Amino acid sequence: MNIQKAIEDFILDRELNNHTQKTIRAYRQRLRYFSTWLESAHGVVDTDRLELVHLRGWIAYLQKTPTYRGKKLSDESIRSYGQSLLAFCHWLENEDIIEKPITKRFKLPRVEEKFIPTYTADDVQKLLNACDEGEYSRPNLAKALTARNRAIVSLFLDSGIRLKELVGLRLCDVDRNMRVLLVHRKGNKWQQVPVSRDGFKPLHEYLTKHRPVLAKQAGIDTAHKEDMVFLGDDGKPFGYWGVAALFRRLKKRTGIDGKKVGAHQCRRYMATTQLADGRSPLDVQRQMGHRTLAMTNKYASLTIDHLKKSHEKHSPLRADKGHLEEGFGSGYWDE
Repeated sequence: MNIQKAIEDFILDRELNNHTQKTIRAYRQRLRYFSTWLESAHGVVDTDRLELVHLRGWIAYLQKTPTYRGKKLSDESIRSYGQSLLAFCHWLENEDIIEKPITKRFKLPRVEEKFIPTYTADDVQKLLNACDEGEYSRPNLAKALTARNRAIVSLFLDSGIRLKELVGLRLCDVDRNMRVLLVHRKGNKWQQVPVSRDGFKPLHEYLTKHRPVLAKQAGIDTAHKEDMVFLGDDGKPFGYWGVAALFRRLKKRTGIDGKKVGAHQCRRYMATTQLADGRSPLDVQRQMGHRTLAMTNKYASLTIDHLKKSHEKHSPLRADKGHLEEGFGSGYWDE
């Protein structure tokens, strides 16, 4: 089969299996890039001529070739490209489009596990304090946007839901009595996600007092159950890019440096904090919507506080087993 035709059939199969549009776009872009390289570098346009050496050559090419911006792809990006290619080749094998398996000895490149610092309690307070939108001439609109921002940040920090899950929330997905969100998660599944009383309070205030103000900007006076929870200053649904822009403003206002400021960082903070406080990893796994506990356990290693206290307590060199001593200062450099 022609490789371009095989890619289109593979994409169709992914669509029929309800993969997200984001995933579909990634498959299409990466596999077309691969097929273009394969034809230009090796003259291969048919699946029967596809070999293991081509898969390894593709990864090597990605590692050596800079992007149009002049920078090389990160290890994480190259591994992601490799995963897309691997999924395509597995599909070719399972569909008997290629007779001889070519993926058995193909290994994805290792990725360095980088340390990603998460928020502190002080950072969280800075984020909540920076939610004010005071540049609007109409006070009611400014108050409504401030309440919306605080509700968004509070939900991210408290519930750990993903950005896509938040922007997809409808009014009927919010159970004010149970303080539970009905969230459309990865894998096309729906799940109830609890929110604490402190986390739900800003959302309740936004929905009851301020969302109607934003809805009126679009000429809407009646709320319907299928309407989106979060709205922009024009009364229209507040989408992915709107939330991303909000966090860019929050980063500028707070001055938080050396850390990512975004929705996923809030999710990371929720997981690391709860695991450090002793919440069951199984409960955290369900809260975050992870398929496996291994995915959740990655977040346990992102905070040093719990490990540091445990090590200090059980250190074989520690003479005083009762009192925990303070540190020795901030650093070993002059400037």
